[in-house]
Parts: sequence; C-alpha cells; structure tokens
Amino acid sequence: MWEERPNLVFVVTHKLFLCLPHIQFYDKILTMYIKRVTKSHGPGRKKYEYLHLVESIRGDNGPRQKFILNLGKLDIDPSLYKSLARRIEDILTGQKSFESLPLDLEKVARSTASKIFDKRAEENKDLEDTDFRNIDINSIEASESRSFGGEYLCNSIWNELGMNRFLKKMDISEKTIPVLEALVIGRLVDPGSERYTREWAEHRSSLFEITGLPYKSSLNSYYRGGDSLFGIKEELEKHLTGKERDLFSLEENLFFFDLTNSYFEGQALGNPKAQYGRSKEKRSDCRLVTMGMIVDELGFAKYSELFPGNQSEAATLPGMVKSLEKNLSETSDKTIVMDAGIATEDNLKWLKENEYHYIVVNRGGVPFEKDFSDMKTLRTNENGDSEIEIKRFDIEDEAYILCKSRKKTIKEQSMRTRVEDLFVGRLVYYFSGLNKKRGTKRYQKVIEMIGRLKEKYPSAAKLYDVEVIPEKDKNASDPALKAVSIKWEKKENKYDERQQDEGSYVLRTDRTDLSDEKIWNIYIMLGNIEYSWLTMKSYLGLRPNFHQKEDRVDSHMFISVLAYHILHIIEYRLRVNNDHRKWATIRNVLSTHNRLTLSFQEQTEGGEVKHRVIRTCTKPETEHMKIYNIFNLKGNIGRVSSIS
Repeated sequence: MWEERPNLVFVVTHKLFLCLPHIQFYDKILTMYIKRVTKSHGPGRKKYEYLHLVESIRGDNGPRQKFILNLGKLDIDPSLYKSLARRIEDILTGQKSFESLPLDLEKVARSTASKIFDKRAEENKDLEDTDFRNIDINSIEASESRSFGGEYLCNSIWNELGMNRFLKKMDISEKTIPVLEALVIGRLVDPGSERYTREWAEHRSSLFEITGLPYKSSLNSYYRGGDSLFGIKEELEKHLTGKERDLFSLEENLFFFDLTNSYFEGQALGNPKAQYGRSKEKRSDCRLVTMGMIVDELGFAKYSELFPGNQSEAATLPGMVKSLEKNLSETSDKTIVMDAGIATEDNLKWLKENEYHYIVVNRGGVPFEKDFSDMKTLRTNENGDSEIEIKRFDIEDEAYILCKSRKKTIKEQSMRTRVEDLFVGRLVYYFSGLNKKRGTKRYQKVIEMIGRLKEKYPSAAKLYDVEVIPEKDKNASDPALKAVSIKWEKKENKYDERQQDEGSYVLRTDRTDLSDEKIWNIYIMLGNIEYSWLTMKSYLGLRPNFHQKEDRVDSHMFISVLAYHILHIIEYRLRVNNDHRKWATIRNVLSTHNRLTLSFQEQTEGGEVKHRVIRTCTKPETEHMKIYNIFNLKGNIGRVSSIS
C-alpha cells in the first residue's frame, strides 16, 4: 500500500503544476505470477520443465497473459510461487514488502528484478534530453552502483583496435564477444582469475552495459573465451601489430627482445611447460613458465611466445625473430636489441646470416684492452658532473662502445661494500672464536667454515687472500690439530681492477654507421621492454599463476599480453599530450566515475503516482574529463529509464 507523502517537489519549464497535498490509499493488486511450463526439445523430444514469470493484462478481447521472463529450472516449492512473484513486483514498483522470504529466494527475487529492469531499460533507452517530472524527494533511492570510468576508457581503445570486427571475422559469435572483452579489460581494471573476472563483470562493473550482455555468462564461457583468444593468437597479434602501425605511424626498424618468467602456486604436474628454473622473483621453490616478448622502440608489443620454465634464454632468439617477421611490413635495416643473456656468439652469427643488425650488451671478454682515460662525456647532471662517459673501439666490421655510468658505479660500489662487510665480519667472528671457551678451534673445521664462506660470497672472496694458521710442530692430518689464527689481506691488483670496472659495460653492434650517442640511446630503450614486464606483473595479473593445466596457463598469460596492448596505447597517448601518469594512477582517478540506478515516485499530470527507475552515470569530474578529452570521449553512455 502507498504511504501518505505530502512533501512532493516539482520542476516546471513554461507552466505551473499544482501539487496534491496527499496521495490516496489504494489496494495493490498482484498482476505477476509464476507458472510451470513443459517443453520438448531434441530428436527424442525429451520434455523439460521451466518456470515462467508472466503478467496478467486486460486487452480488447479480455484478460490474457504476457510473458515477462524465463526463470529457468528453479527448485522451489509451488506454495512459494505467489510470494516470490509478489516480492519481484514489490522490488520493481519500489513498495515495501510485508512478508520476508528465505535468503535464497530473496536473492532470486532481486536477480530477477534486475533482469527485468535491464530488459525494460533497453526498450526505453531513447530518452529526451529535457524531461521534467513531479517527484517525491523522500522516495529517491540510489542503488546498484557499478564501476564505469576505467571500463569506458578501455572499451574505447578496444573499439579503436577494431577488435569486435576482427573477432567476428574469425568466426567468433557476436554474443560471446562481450565475455572475451571482459577477460581482457578485467585484467586492466581489476585483475584476477577467470572466476574472479566473471564475478567482477557481473556484479561490480558496468562493462556489460557498455558492450551489451553476452549470450551466456557461465564460468565455462569465460574459460572457453580464453581458449578462443589463445586459439587465434597468431592472427590476433598480426592484427594488433598492423592496427597499431597504422594508428601511430610506427616505423618498425628497432626491436627489443627479452624474457621473463611467472611462478605457479601448486605443482602444475599436468603442464609440461612448468619446470624449475631461475626465477626472476627469487621463487626457486616454485615451478616456472617463461614468456618471451619483442617490442619496438616506442614500447608497442609485436610478438610473444611461451616456453618451459627451464628454457635457455639464448636458444629462444631464432624462433622468436622468425615468428616476428610474419607480423611486420617490408622495411629495411631491422635491428635487434637485447641484453647479454641472449647475445651469444651463435645468436649474433645467426642474426648476420639472416640480414639482421644488432645492438647488444657484450658478454665475456673484449678484443681490446679497457682504457678509461680520455672518455667522452655523453650526459651530465644538474651540477655539471659527468653521468655517462663513453669511448669507441672499431674492430673489423663491429663497433664496441665502452660505457661508464656514475649512478651504476655508485650502485655497484654500494653492493661490493655491503658484501665485503659481510665477508670480513664473518672472518672476524671466526677469528674471535679461536680465543673463546666454546669457539670453534679445530683446524679442519675452520678450513671448512671458510670454504663455505667463500662459496656464499664469491665476489668478495676473489678480492682477499685468506690463510688459516695451524699450531706449530704438529701433523696437519691430526684431527686434534687446532687453528691459532686467521689472516686475510686484500689483493691490491684485483681490488683496483674491480674498482675501475665498477659502473662500466660494453655495447657491441654491427651498426658502424651510427654515432656513439645514437648507439647508446638505442640501447637504453631496452628499458621499454623491462617496463612492459613490470606492467604485466604489477597491473595485469601475469604472476603468480594459479592454473595447473597447460592450455589454461597459455590463455591466462596471453590475456595479459592483450591487456598490455590497450594499456600501452592509453599511456602512449597520454604522454603525447604531456600527461605522464601511469595506468595505475589513471585507473584510480577513473574509479570514482560510476554508473548507478535512481528510483523515485513520480506524479503524472493526471495525479497518478508511478514508480520510475533511471539508470545513469554520475557526472564526470574535472579530473575525469581531462582524461576523456584526450581520447575524445564524452564521459557518458547515455541514460535509460523504466516506468512501472
């Protein structure tokens, strides 16, 4: 029943409406009810039973039933049908219920009402810009707040990349595409597993309001969606590479190659790629899977591939570069840039044979004597001190650039000093133990302890001569022989050489046509791919990996790569517009732009009171619009309404 509401408010444009002092009471008549329907499907005409929510309406030819929603196979007592239908209608009309339902049925009622609202909202989405109504301000309620800003921005990039059109071209059903988009955008906005992404997309995000609802939203549809994306990996990466090349006029002359790995939670015994190896996160207790990726000089991803966790880095280069060629346009002077771990002699030889240039960090010795005198200053700090110094050595058809970095020198000096202090501190401890009551004194035992110490701190051990002095006039093989002293002394030549080498590295290239400065500037772009790894691990859920099956792991990691494509475009376009914020900051700013439902009681001109529901976005704030303006977005997807 309607409560008395004397405080109605109204807005007018060109004429004045009188507001009634009260609303008369009337008995609400239940028009919705639930009925059981039996249908036959399949070759054997097997019978299935469903519950339909219908509404009784009066037409010109008398009363009839109007179908509202299929409730599926709900296992509830028929005696509760009427209560459930009444509760659904109460939610839709905004009335207070005088009876309570069990918790599971209350959940069904709210879910059903939400679906009906979405259906009605779709039918009434064309709303005039100016729409004045008389409303009861005490009846206004805000509900179903969902995140909007991050999804809205990411969806605009998804559309700019022509993803929907491409996926349709690959014979993926239009009704399942929203699930695929949710997998990728969910990894950007609120990263998690497929199960977590489903929960986010359906209950905390307005993404499906932007993209349209999927045909099915079961957990399996998300797993199958990931499989579908990975199943067209080659074609999809080629599409993205070509689209980004056209959008941003990419030259595609420089390519940066590196690998990283992700660890598993669990044994992953069913995944042949899950192997023990050298973990980048120091998780040597976990099995790993390795990912290789190639990006261009602006950080745009070109190609990715997965390898076993114990894969040798150097062995991955030829296959990755050959696969990369499929995604590139015909350009000349392609140059591969990589770190020392991949730059073996065999790989450099392979690059030459396949007409690729290279700029790498040299590994092993150099064919010249290092001379740090007469180095050229390449970069200075604000105080005028040299930050980067270089010296070039041209040998046959290659150029070697000896580089020395002030910051790198300070870092390596700090690391050396720390390790030295630990090494020497432990020697002092062993020495003091020789004169303590319960200290270790046996000669053979002290020798063993110092041997283990050298294994633990090999870099410091190389800089010191350590000698254990035994008792005089005793047999060295005597198990009772004691140590009387421990002596250690710096190897001055080694120490000076180590200090001189600190902060230095050598670049090696066959691009002898380039200047020293150009070679060094290209090398430091290698940080682009390191930032890519950082982004995927920090923001895009690349690690840890909770899947145990190989196909699930492959699709999970590939979704992170697809999400990186969108993230990088967002950050790149912001930088071009002099906004250097990272995605984490942008995501936090846009998290306050939401979409919500407003419901209230409306009085018509004839005095009738109706329950009105509007689904709309909150007004974008100044910070939101600064971002949206860069991407030519309005900050709203429109308003939809429903009247009961």
